[in-house]
Amino acid sequence: MLEKLNRLLETYRADGAVGASLAFSLGDGETLAVTAGLADRPGNVPVTPDRLFKIGSCTKTFVAAALMKLVEEGKAELDAPIAGWFPDLPRSGEVTVLQLVNHRGGLPEFEYDIPMDPSRVWTPAQLVDLAFKVGGQTPPGGAAVYNNTGYVLAGMLIEAASGLSLGEYVRRKVLVPLGLGDTWSPATEAFPGARMVRGYYHRPKPAADASSALAKGGEMWRMDGVLPYSDELQDSSDSFPFSGAYGCGDMVSTPADLIGFMNGLLGGRLLPAPLLAAMKDGRSTVSYPGTRLRETGAGLIASEYAGRLVLGHQGSIPGYVTVMEHDPASRLTIAMTSNVGSGNRLSFYASGLHPVVDKAVGIILREI
Repeated sequence: MLEKLNRLLETYRADGAVGASLAFSLGDGETLAVTAGLADRPGNVPVTPDRLFKIGSCTKTFVAAALMKLVEEGKAELDAPIAGWFPDLPRSGEVTVLQLVNHRGGLPEFEYDIPMDPSRVWTPAQLVDLAFKVGGQTPPGGAAVYNNTGYVLAGMLIEAASGLSLGEYVRRKVLVPLGLGDTWSPATEAFPGARMVRGYYHRPKPAADASSALAKGGEMWRMDGVLPYSDELQDSSDSFPFSGAYGCGDMVSTPADLIGFMNGLLGGRLLPAPLLAAMKDGRSTVSYPGTRLRETGAGLIASEYAGRLVLGHQGSIPGYVTVMEHDPASRLTIAMTSNVGSGNRLSFYASGLHPVVDKAVGIILREI
């Protein structure tokens, strides 16, 4: 099986990827890992299972779990309005703590308007201010619309309620209890940067008549002044500062740690049953065109892979794509990271990882 998975990753690399790392477990079995390609192209450094990848929005599942731990401690209430924490925020008397992490808070979005300035250090409050400057707010409790601002606010709430940095709270309440030693929150804690893979970004010049709509290939991120247009892959490792992602996307990890996190969370080893249910049940249809995301809970999203509705998350940040999923039917948990990406969701570099996960699921389940 591992040989077949390794060939699959090598094919992905031959198609245009730089490096990839994959891990999986079945039921209560051990976590197995395979890797392919390069962590650093100029240095010809291979990807190994201990190499760290930026996991983008997979961060959200960790932050949502941390928020549930805060609720378990009695320091927050899911159904309470956030006005007590953010009295000056518009409609804060209507937005609940739970809606910060289930994409139903009606909050404005900042991701597509944040300037890519590698030298800038953002505060979480500045990210929220940017969102309200560039985005539109809608009534809370409406349709689920994928939103990063809620997770920034969730991180701010965790820090205010706990007296700890977000990274330290996640470490104490999520990572350490689950024995995860290869995951960090670089926006708020030191991390072993030497273990990071370099990320590579594809940014060809768009056609004159190209659509700017994200679902039709419009560029997601504002890369002007950071990376020029080019048909070649460019190193984008430092283009998006960790502080600009914070609680919605700053974390780095290995696929094996993502497996440990998902198994621990969904196996009930982190949260009491009612709070785990608040994360995964009562899901709403989510609006995120051009992705496999179908239904959102709070930090856990149902997506389609290999014809199965699986539960987990995916993440994308310039030069990196990550998927972590659990299939309740087979009890397969799988995570895959790649160090290529693109602002064009239709591009191979942005979406080519997903059919690899489809095929990996098929290989693994055919072998049992």
